[in-house]
Amino acid sequence: MVKPVTKIERLRQAGTLNPQPQRVRAAWFQTGGFFDANDLEQVKYEMLRHAQQDGVTKAEAASLFGLSRPTYYQAETAFERGGVAGLLPQPRGPKSAHKLTPEVMGVIEAHHRSGGPLQAREMARVVHTQLGVTVHPRSIERAMARKKKTLTPPAHGAQAARGETAMAYERVRADVLGGQARPDALGAFAFHGMWHGLRVLSSAVESSALSSITPPTTPAAFTGTLDRQLVRLPADMVLATQREAHHAH
Repeated sequence: MVKPVTKIERLRQAGTLNPQPQRVRAAWFQTGGFFDANDLEQVKYEMLRHAQQDGVTKAEAASLFGLSRPTYYQAETAFERGGVAGLLPQPRGPKSAHKLTPEVMGVIEAHHRSGGPLQAREMARVVHTQLGVTVHPRSIERAMARKKKTLTPPAHGAQAARGETAMAYERVRADVLGGQARPDALGAFAFHGMWHGLRVLSSAVESSALSSITPPTTPAAFTGTLDRQLVRLPADMVLATQREAHHAH
């Protein structure tokens, strides 16, 4: 018998499994369910959201979610560039820049004034003091030059799409906190996690929009079967999640 793939394994395969979920102290993550401390992408998003909307400092938000300040700055930059998708793990750079990890770049970006001259030697000293990592100033200069080249204004359509993804999450979040979350939304997040859950919901919305403008050509009997399948989909995901929780205990 094939062992079912758990949500933990799905998050691990996606590269979004939080290695230290026990460090997340935010109260709304303690009850489980929609808010999952194992889902690193959701943890990062909620950390940024907490600092931007709840009036706490970036350092306080990072501490509450069990992450470092450099990780906060890195997540902030990634979100500004790519929205929710920017919080996904990024491909590693060339081997020559192996020391310039996201944590190192987070420290550099946190101490570098935007538009000001890059003091590479000073940045190297700061990195060594805070992280104990030795980085050559020239490597820092090259990394910041590459970063500058990538900071081109996003196309209007791409920017709108990124905003829509965050808005989709915010709608589900508000429904969850208001006790009005739809079963399909809860099932998608409980089964897949934040990123793939949003993709599942997005696909469902697109399919619904397409069907609403396409003349029906499916026999009525088959349509009824399809409707029952769509109703069963979120229920199946919720049941699978419950089975995972049962096996875990």
